[in-house]
Amino acid sequence: MRLTISLILGLLFLSSSVYGQHKPLVLIAYYSQSGNTKAMAQAVEQGAKSVSGVQVLLLPIEKVSNQELLEADAIVVGSPVYNANVAPEVQQFINSWPFEGRPLKNKLGAAFVTGGGLSIGEELVQLNLLHSMLIQGMLVLGGAETEAAFGASAITGEAPFQTGKVEEQFLVKGRGLGKRVAEMVLSIKK
Repeated sequence: MRLTISLILGLLFLSSSVYGQHKPLVLIAYYSQSGNTKAMAQAVEQGAKSVSGVQVLLLPIEKVSNQELLEADAIVVGSPVYNANVAPEVQQFINSWPFEGRPLKNKLGAAFVTGGGLSIGEELVQLNLLHSMLIQGMLVLGGAETEAAFGASAITGEAPFQTGKVEEQFLVKGRGLGKRVAEMVLSIKK
């Protein structure tokens, strides 16, 4: 009898510790009309998935629910650069985030962008995304290297980057951003 009770208690403890563990969730939300920002989003996803112990959810912004925002431990947002501004669809997405009671406070945030040319507003758009996250009380991160200080970015429409696809050097920055966010969310959730 004593052995049976001990066995049952042991199984209950084991199941609660196994099933009670929460893998931090990294949400990568993006808007992409041409496919370039989607390619960067996929690179960010690859970087995040390279870190074991996290869940990664990649979604276009129109498919992200408030519940997914609230469940995420990190939110990475991607936008194309429109006239040195965030795409209107991305701004509308951010404006829809729940604000009352600041439910996104202390979540990690990061940004990535794609722009048609050099000096067309990539850093400005990244900073605008990060500013929106700071208003929410989020903790923001830049990329993994100095050249990605505000997040990851890609140039897609100016020589020599007019190849019809996002160049590998920019995808490396995306993967670095995703990996850094995943590693940081793991260190915070310990």
